[in-house]
Amino acid sequence: MKIEIKYEGQLTQPEHLLVDKLSAEVFPPEGTALKWSKVDWHVLLWEGDELASHIEIIERTATVGSRPVRLGGIGGVATRVQWRRRGLAEAALKTAQAFLREKLAVEFGLLVCGEILIHYYAKFGWKLLERTMLIDQPQGKVTYSEPIMILPVCKQDWPAGEIDLCGLPW
Repeated sequence: MKIEIKYEGQLTQPEHLLVDKLSAEVFPPEGTALKWSKVDWHVLLWEGDELASHIEIIERTATVGSRPVRLGGIGGVATRVQWRRRGLAEAALKTAQAFLREKLAVEFGLLVCGEILIHYYAKFGWKLLERTMLIDQPQGKVTYSEPIMILPVCKQDWPAGEIDLCGLPW
């Protein structure tokens, strides 16, 4: 197993194709018309020459109340079906969390997930926020109401107030 983190512009064309193939395999065709954010960083977990697991990281300053908050967004967590239940997503997630803390030095990690995954992410220190957030879409600001989880990275207390992601979701 090899894990690497690459900036979006560092991915080769073959690596982009592998990421796209993995995402298409794991995520069903989009059921909503949401427009998604561009990725800043990729966590790539390789088993030999095969891309077995992948995580996207997006850097963003959002606002909570009127306070700017530096976030490291985690999205696109995916492991190929034949590599599941071997701890690969866990290894990639721990690598991503260390990157948020040590390299990006963001205040918090933020991810959105389905209800079924809340318990999984909680095992790694992610905390469920009982609120919605505003996201940007081509038609303007809209409310996003899927479960939101945060990871205290360099700050311990999430500020009070409404969350505005100040951009597209991830």
